Parts: sequence; C-alpha cells; structure tokens
Amino acid sequence: MKNKQQHITAFYMEMLVLVAVFMVVILVLTQVFALSRKQSTQAGVLTDAVCLAENTAELIAASDSWTAFTALLGEGWRIPTRNDAGRMIRCAHFDTAGGEPSSDTTGNYYVEVEWFPAGEGDTGLMDGRIDVYWRNSTEPVYTLETAVYLGGGNPG
Repeated sequence: MKNKQQHITAFYMEMLVLVAVFMVVILVLTQVFALSRKQSTQAGVLTDAVCLAENTAELIAASDSWTAFTALLGEGWRIPTRNDAGRMIRCAHFDTAGGEPSSDTTGNYYVEVEWFPAGEGDTGLMDGRIDVYWRNSTEPVYTLETAVYLGGGNPG
C-alpha cells in the first residue's frame, strides 16, 4: 500500500513539473511572437520610409533647378518653402509610402527635402538631403543624401 501511494505522489509531482515547464515554454513563445510582431512593424515603417526617400531622390535627379523640382513635386507639397542661409526646404505629409501627399498634416510619414549648394562658390552642384519621419518623432526614420549637377559653374 505504501508503495502505491509513493507512485501516486511521484505521478502528481511529475505532472506539476510538466505543467510548470509547459507554462514557461508558453510564456517564452508569447514574448518571442510579441517581439517579432514589433520588429515586423518597424521593418514595414523603415521600408516605406526608404521608398518615399528614393522616390523623392528620383525627382531631385530629374530636376535642373529648384523651380523644376517643386513643379515635379506637385500640389500635395503645400507646406511653404523656407530659405535658411541659402538652403531651400520643402515638406509634405504622406499617409502611406505609395500614396499621394496629404493636403493636411495628418499623414503618418513626414518628408522633408533640403536643397543647398555643394561646397564653396558656384560649381553647379546641388546637394539634397531627404529626411523621412514617422508620425510625431523627432528623429528621422531614414535619411538619404543625394546630389544633382545643374550645369554651369565649374564642375571641378
């Protein structure tokens, strides 16, 4: 009889250990899946930011002046141009990476394009810096620096 009771006690102890191990495994897997979802969301935001920056850089490359660039941008870029020490800046909000610029400031993505002369003197080379922000963040999600030769001046 004593032997039978020891087997039952051992069975219950094994079951408790097994349940505890399963609980730990479930908790670890839940954390892993939650972290992977967060990383997937961040990767999607970064991918959209890169797409917006690349599209804007293509517009810079297709331009031969700031006026031509702003004409290519279209109507959605309504935030006025600022001129800070020879640097021209244009901004827009986007709901998604493939969409049109939104006419208000409610888009998830905020793209800021800065256009300024490269180096000293009139070389005809203009640098461009494209910053893409996610919602109300103060740090850009993605930054792309590019340049375009407008002609004239001394190309070096």
